[in-house]
Amino acid sequence: MPPQFKVFKTQGSQDDKDVKTTGFEMCVMLKFFENKCMFAITVILMACAGMVPLMMYFFMGDITSEMSNGNTEIVKAILPTIYRMAYINVAMLFFMLVSQSLKSYCVPKFATDVRVKIYSSLVNQSIDYFDQQSTGVLVSRLSEDVTLIRETYIDKFLQVIQSSVQAIGGIVLSFISSWRVSLICLVAIPIVLVTFWLGEFYVGKLWYKYNERSTTAASKAEEVITQFRTVKAFDGEMKEYDAYTSSLDGVDDVYTTTSIVHGVKDGVISFFANAMIAAVLYFTSYFIIKKPSYGIRAGDALVLMMSLMFATMGFTQVFSSIDDFRKANISSRKVLEIIEKVPDIDRKQGETLSDVKGAIEFKNVGFHYSTRQEYAVRNLSFSIQPGETVALVGESGCGKTTTLQLLQRFYEVTEGEILLDGKNIKDLSQVFLRSQIVTVPQIPVLFSMSIADNIRYSKPDASDDDVAQAADVGNAHNFIMTMEKNYKTEVQQTSLSGGQKQRICISRAILANAPILLLDEATAALDTESEQLVQKSLEKVRKGKTAIVVAHRLATVKNADRILVFQNGKIVESGKHEELLKANGIYSDLVKFQLQ
Repeated sequence: MPPQFKVFKTQGSQDDKDVKTTGFEMCVMLKFFENKCMFAITVILMACAGMVPLMMYFFMGDITSEMSNGNTEIVKAILPTIYRMAYINVAMLFFMLVSQSLKSYCVPKFATDVRVKIYSSLVNQSIDYFDQQSTGVLVSRLSEDVTLIRETYIDKFLQVIQSSVQAIGGIVLSFISSWRVSLICLVAIPIVLVTFWLGEFYVGKLWYKYNERSTTAASKAEEVITQFRTVKAFDGEMKEYDAYTSSLDGVDDVYTTTSIVHGVKDGVISFFANAMIAAVLYFTSYFIIKKPSYGIRAGDALVLMMSLMFATMGFTQVFSSIDDFRKANISSRKVLEIIEKVPDIDRKQGETLSDVKGAIEFKNVGFHYSTRQEYAVRNLSFSIQPGETVALVGESGCGKTTTLQLLQRFYEVTEGEILLDGKNIKDLSQVFLRSQIVTVPQIPVLFSMSIADNIRYSKPDASDDDVAQAADVGNAHNFIMTMEKNYKTEVQQTSLSGGQKQRICISRAILANAPILLLDEATAALDTESEQLVQKSLEKVRKGKTAIVVAHRLATVKNADRILVFQNGKIVESGKHEELLKANGIYSDLVKFQLQ
């Protein structure tokens, strides 16, 4: 099965407070939108659709006024207005159908475009970049952050456009109907907006506390559930129960306070909205009776009520979206940091060699990881002849695996240089360099695909016969053929032993047929029987290649042409197995320790 990574939800967390935004993130993100013209048409259509309800109420006001005048030919009088309303209704149907159709195409395409940009940048970054990043956070950038950006910059933005048109159109229409009544009633709108903003601001703070405490409780529950055997073994059920309930302290209180704030906010808004309606009815009635010279009609009351309600709801919708855009801008800045990140090691630039022999030379190489200052290897100098097998031994953390990673140029050396056939690997194309090196790691890595495709991963254009031949050499063919679907068996749908997985990895290395082979603790995690089978496979794959073998089990390296003994990032001994035993040095001590 492929590794399962936890996706961290970073919106609304402390992570957000450290992100600096410019306010123009939406403009930058929309650069990645390939269908800009289609999106612009969608925006225009949504704006037009937002005007239609206002126009409908405007004409309804005319009809109401005609009906209140006692006109005996009412049908004849209102028929032209009804026709206009029908035309507008058809126009609205057209606007909504076309805009929603365009939106349904634009929205997923935008998210796809952004995800492709992020993924393209990620796969070109160096290993050092991933050492400094959390896998869960990177996956969150591809999933949650992109989803938030899409929902805000497309869905929410279109809603804001429509709401803005209705808000501004509502104000304009109310002034057309009666500027006197509008001026009086508009006082309620700022009060509603301020109440809404204060309520949302306070609720936002409360929800931050709620999410923080809920996340702490969820993390505690996840830890206990994943380690439940240990909890059971040490009779820790009650202790963990108390710890979990303690982590939930205050969660209900925060939720209750949030509900109260919501209730107060909604109550105040409803009060002033109803007060505005009452004011419209009162003042229109007053002006119709007492001030007929103002020319206010009965239908104007309906138009004023609805236009002011649309204006209030429109402005409220716009205000409520401000925090959404703030969060989307933060997510955009996080995403842009990945997209705009220039790889430390360029994959494309560099030379290639016509015929690689496999000669390797380290010249005074020093290196430390960016996450710590102490050197992993220092003054490292050695050379390997083409076709030679060299073993690297030493205690854990002495620099063996780091040496292999530097040769593959997963990291850039801090000091010195590494040569391949006399050429500095910095001058070589990364793609070319890694095509000349194949690695068999300690933990076999298989992908969620068929066994054949896993073997073919090192050489995508290999035929089925080539794959089967490589598996045969790697001692994997026989057990593969016992499976129901043979080479078409999906890895995630079958249970493979560690030895079987490793032999598939070795078959992959055999298929690559690279001149340089790196074996990094390839048999360390296997039982004795599996190790013997894998060792036979490794002996076949090493023939005629330059091989570097890293191993803790010294029995696996005694047949190497040369053994390099590492200590604290330096080579302290070098020679054949028998020579090093006679020297009674560090290597001899390691052998004696393993024999005890």
